[in-house]
Amino acid sequence: MVDPYCYEDTPVLRNTLDIRDEKTLDLIEAEQSRANMMLLYEQGFHDFTPEGLRNIHRFLFGDIYQWAGEYRIINIAKREKLLAGRSVWYSNDDAVADDLVAAFQDIQRQDWAAMPREAFVSAVVRCFAKIWQIHPFREGNTRTVVMLLTFFVEHYGYHMDQELLAESAGYVRDAFVMASLDQFSEYEHLERILLDAVCTNPVDYELTADVESEAQRTEKYHRDHYTPEPHYRRDN
Repeated sequence: MVDPYCYEDTPVLRNTLDIRDEKTLDLIEAEQSRANMMLLYEQGFHDFTPEGLRNIHRFLFGDIYQWAGEYRIINIAKREKLLAGRSVWYSNDDAVADDLVAAFQDIQRQDWAAMPREAFVSAVVRCFAKIWQIHPFREGNTRTVVMLLTFFVEHYGYHMDQELLAESAGYVRDAFVMASLDQFSEYEHLERILLDAVCTNPVDYELTADVESEAQRTEKYHRDHYTPEPHYRRDN
């Protein structure tokens, strides 16, 4: 199947900079989206709807992709090492809009303000894993969902340890994979890191930098319990 998002006969996504090298595009996209995440965080955000999700994606990736903020128009699959090369079952392209409406309705039905922190994290994991599994955009879904998740957590009076999530970005994505296996979903991996990341007090990054060396912080953010076990090995 021809991917209309890519340059002909290449795996490189069409982009406003006309970059044709995949590694170069990945690097520039990562740097630009990271800078845009910082700008958006400074502005603040409170639109927890499908349109809000689209606006975040557009803000993060609009400098790179003309289709930023638009739902994908093709079905996608991504080979996952944790699933022995299989893909998560994402929403069909023609069902993305309806599936997102249902996912955000689940969020709106929760009494978030009444939940203690542990219950709040558990419910957040399940609601936002549904959004991630829909994978509404051709690229940039994890960063967009994590950005919305950060705003959501802080909207309800908590503080997100963004440095922890950034240093553990690979784990976070793997945890979303494991939480998106329908009846076989394993939510505990995402719960573990969010129980560390969702704080009742602001995170003092300057104090952390003074007290800990870079090696110590890296070790802390890659503890053994931030390594999901491949799902296909569970039965061995």
